[in-house]
Amino acid sequence: MSNQVNENGVSRRNVLKGAAIGGIGLAAGGTLLASCGSDAADGPVTFTARTNDETGLKIAQALADAYTAETGNEVTMQGSGDTNAFQDGISQYLQGTPDDAFQWMAGFRTNFRADQGLLVDLSENISNLGDQMPEGFVSGATNPSDGKQYIIPTTWYPWGLHYRKSTMLELGLDPENIATWDDFMKLLEGTKAKGLIGYAMGDKGGWEAMGTFSILNVRMNGYDYHIDLLNGRAKWTDQETIDVFNQFALLIPYMNENFLDISWDGMRDLLLQKKCGAMMMGSWWANDFLAKSQEDYDDLWIVPFPEINPAFGRDSIDAPVDGLCAAVNGTNPAGGAAFAEWCGSENGMLAAQAAGDTSLYANTRLDTSGYDAFNKQKLAVIGEAKNVMNFLDRDCRNDFAGTIVGPAIQNFLKAPQDVNKIVDGMQAAWDALPPLS
Repeated sequence: MSNQVNENGVSRRNVLKGAAIGGIGLAAGGTLLASCGSDAADGPVTFTARTNDETGLKIAQALADAYTAETGNEVTMQGSGDTNAFQDGISQYLQGTPDDAFQWMAGFRTNFRADQGLLVDLSENISNLGDQMPEGFVSGATNPSDGKQYIIPTTWYPWGLHYRKSTMLELGLDPENIATWDDFMKLLEGTKAKGLIGYAMGDKGGWEAMGTFSILNVRMNGYDYHIDLLNGRAKWTDQETIDVFNQFALLIPYMNENFLDISWDGMRDLLLQKKCGAMMMGSWWANDFLAKSQEDYDDLWIVPFPEINPAFGRDSIDAPVDGLCAAVNGTNPAGGAAFAEWCGSENGMLAAQAAGDTSLYANTRLDTSGYDAFNKQKLAVIGEAKNVMNFLDRDCRNDFAGTIVGPAIQNFLKAPQDVNKIVDGMQAAWDALPPLS
């Protein structure tokens, strides 16, 4: 699949076309609440915002206040406190006396709790949003065990191949579209010939290289295999998985030798200082380029990781999705579901935006005409994808991704010739995991 980008860097893909070039434009007073269902959704709602940050709490309170004003149903908001503690204790929270709705993250961390019967099925609420919810976000919110959705996506950030447009011009490449593996190899060879690092890598944290592994996997084997591998239905010892590691090994000669001594910000600095050709990372750090100069920021670009297997093209992307869930054990779970749907609607997104939220929104009806070229390109990148991944450690059980996958990839990068031994160890570790509870 080619990246359809016009002179403004905006995808022509219909799912985001209206939003990216000025918005489809519902009337500001329009509402979806008539479709939220029955009187069961009425009454007061309690809401946990997954933040202890002042700005995040301000935005969450604005959502609560706007919903109350529109519906007459009072929303009481509280912050989660320490976010890591909240995330680690989410099962206990949901098994106790949780709030009706809470901010959460799509992927395994939602699906596991849904399989435990702790989350409200929000499939009807997703359906109510209609064309406001792009196909890729619905896919990213879908629980593979039952095909239902238990989270309303609200915000996201894309992972992609980041580079400087000026570097691509110097290499004779399209500065706004590195589409194929051949393009990518020209980038790597060209930067290496200049004495620069082709593919910046920093994996000190043990998670950064997961992005490269995951994107190689879906480019070669497709989204379904990615999900199957991370949920035990495919094996780390399968030839398809070994092929991904071997493809990853092709990039090692173009990496900086100190990849285990630097983290994501070290990769960013290599790109910022014009010492590398490209890096694969989420784009949350782009304002660091703007902090240096407008010229540096304007030189920054992001595209989907290039195609490897034409059968899958560039149809998948790591774009961690955040949103709202509703708790079965809440006092008013139907009200929590209605509030979650409203937060994902145009009116909800407008309320968050008015409160100062600068996130990229899942909803297609937000007017993004004021976005700069880089943010519009982020929309184009997500607009091309049919499948949205939630990053490896969100699509896999927590006690395997960080403790097993992270160190295994580090060991592989140090000794790629040991790939068979490494995948044997990974599969043995998976097989030894206790049942989830």
